[in-house]
Amino acid sequence: MTRFGRTSKLVAVVLGGALVLSACSSDDDGDEETNEGGGGPTGTVTYAMAQPFQSYNNATAGANSVANGQVMEQVISGFWSFGDSDGQPIPNEDFGTFEQTSEDPLTVEYTIDDAAVWSDGTAIDCDDVLLWWTVQSGAFDGIFSAVGTQGVEDTAMPECAPGDKSFTLVYDKPFADWVTAGPGHGNNAMLPAHVVAEQGGFATPEEFLTALQGDDAAPLEEAATFYNEGWLITGSLPDPSLIPSSGPYVITGYEPEQSVTLSYNDKWWGEPPAAETLVIRTVAEEEQVQALQNGEVDIIEPQPTVDLANQITSASGIQSEVGEEYTYEHLDFNFNDGPFADSLALRQAFSLCVPREQLVENLIQPVVPDATVKEVRNVAPWDPGFQEAVDASADTVAEYGVQDIDRAREILEEEDAVGTTIHIGTLENQRRLDAGALIEANCEEAGFDVEFEPAMDFFDTNGALAQNRFDVAMFAWSGSPDRSGWNSTYRTVTDCTPEGKGNNNGCYSNPEMDDLLDQVLRTSDQAEAVELTAQIEALLWEDMVTIPLYQHPGITAWGQTVENVVPNPSQNGIVWNADMWSKS
Repeated sequence: MTRFGRTSKLVAVVLGGALVLSACSSDDDGDEETNEGGGGPTGTVTYAMAQPFQSYNNATAGANSVANGQVMEQVISGFWSFGDSDGQPIPNEDFGTFEQTSEDPLTVEYTIDDAAVWSDGTAIDCDDVLLWWTVQSGAFDGIFSAVGTQGVEDTAMPECAPGDKSFTLVYDKPFADWVTAGPGHGNNAMLPAHVVAEQGGFATPEEFLTALQGDDAAPLEEAATFYNEGWLITGSLPDPSLIPSSGPYVITGYEPEQSVTLSYNDKWWGEPPAAETLVIRTVAEEEQVQALQNGEVDIIEPQPTVDLANQITSASGIQSEVGEEYTYEHLDFNFNDGPFADSLALRQAFSLCVPREQLVENLIQPVVPDATVKEVRNVAPWDPGFQEAVDASADTVAEYGVQDIDRAREILEEEDAVGTTIHIGTLENQRRLDAGALIEANCEEAGFDVEFEPAMDFFDTNGALAQNRFDVAMFAWSGSPDRSGWNSTYRTVTDCTPEGKGNNNGCYSNPEMDDLLDQVLRTSDQAEAVELTAQIEALLWEDMVTIPLYQHPGITAWGQTVENVVPNPSQNGIVWNADMWSKS
């Protein structure tokens, strides 16, 4: 079995949906071949994605999804990306350069490439930097939505003037993951400030820059509303002037719940991409293998089920690869409302009825025979500190992490809670339907009244997860070796709303946890980081914040005429090098 490397900051994994799409259409998008005679990008490569594109801005808490990130990976550029086959953070020197110039205080100097422009010709410079900093630092009481502040809140606002291409981040505290704290990809991307300025009512970008440098939030409220909501995709793309590109591709087409078209950005100053056009089609996972065999798509990356794995291995004319990923499945409790919010005992009872071993045996081992139940959340089995984290949690796992339906029912009887109704929310796909059925049957046997509520809009900004319409949420995180990647997932939030809770979907809060999270962010000593991470994992089990289930296996398949497909374990998966895809 191939093991990929590390991945990125946490993002909710929404790959694996079941939207019904007629995969039988055969327009020219999927059939054009690359002209190898040179002369620039040529041809079209088509990738199948299970969930539809929902937002140009996946840096907000409500739009922080893999589906949005995959579309935007080649549209928005930055100083670094999770590149190569190991998913390690690597510098993107097309965009610019950065270097640490001091350890005390931690200081990092950045320079944007002189040729860097948005696809509308506007220079990428100081106003883009300050908008990025304002969002990521949580300035102005966080009126610009962000997934979570991850180090940037400990920096001073960069000093720059209109048109400046260089800036410096000076930290007032140590921060271990400073490489990925600066402007990069995904939920840490730098977005077009001149668009936000215009939509926010500012006459010029310079006026917007002045407002960002001030201390009054009122002039920025209209701009923040646009930043948070104006890039959502509702039936059609925003006007092209609102969605410029800073990467090798620009968004040029969209068919609701069917496809997104990316075309070569002729203002891109870096190495030209191989294909002129990328088409990202929305195809239900159970239909993807057939679509690949029919030549309707060129590349697929579904969540592997037994049936899909068998289809792929028995298919002819395609290549495939299976490997481990940082992505892991888990159950999250709602600490804001509902029966579990104030009852550790009920959370423990629910954990005791969840058939974790059976889930792995039935759903994962047929694809990866040596798969095991996941006992910790934030450390992968191949990472330093994994065994220490497992050992630190062992006593609680032995008491409440191993299925015992009789003990679960005893707790419910002791709490006079037999018959308690609980709502389990998740994204509707086959693996989660199977998992939900097993959990429902076992936990009803223990005495819960389980309402299993899978939904296609589970991850939407108005869906159950964002709006806290769940007692238990079942989904996956795409993890990271960066400790800052999962820090906001367990940190106390001041506002349990889609805009305010970031990755802490259940709104869990514990001052002891907040202190441990602060410490693990600051230390550069590996042994101390391992010890602190073990303490965090132990406390997560003691408070029964989430229930880890299993590590996701990853599977990628592609047609034999497609070149330069390299599986990657990062949050945006296979599209990390989509600018190099071609058909021969």
